[in-house]
Amino acid sequence: MFEFLIQHLSSALLVALLVLAAAACATHYKPHPGAINIADSAAYDTLLVAEAAIDAARTRNQTEPLPAEAKDVLNLVIQYYNVARDAWLTYRGALATNTPSDQYLQQLTRNLTDLTGALESLKRREVKP
Repeated sequence: MFEFLIQHLSSALLVALLVLAAAACATHYKPHPGAINIADSAAYDTLLVAEAAIDAARTRNQTEPLPAEAKDVLNLVIQYYNVARDAWLTYRGALATNTPSDQYLQQLTRNLTDLTGALESLKRREVKP
């Protein structure tokens, strides 16, 4: 299961980021119930995928310890996840209070991009020869 998740993680995150970046053009995307808009929903999707990857890596580490380098990258992924989640919550808060949200969306996009890069790095470190 973990290998499947890691193999498809990049695709899922890139799709979510593309939806986030092109929120106005995403007519076929179905937002989650309770989502404020498509960007909010796509960011939520990205965070769900990242959280699943983190949980899978933690579980794997319990049965088959990760190499030290992969553990360091996992910790970095967790940090980026927390920052991206906070940015998402801030963005949602801005939308909910009718505060101009452009700067928050830009920050959220940067944070999700950083998270995606860290997940890619984790994926590269866990590939077994």
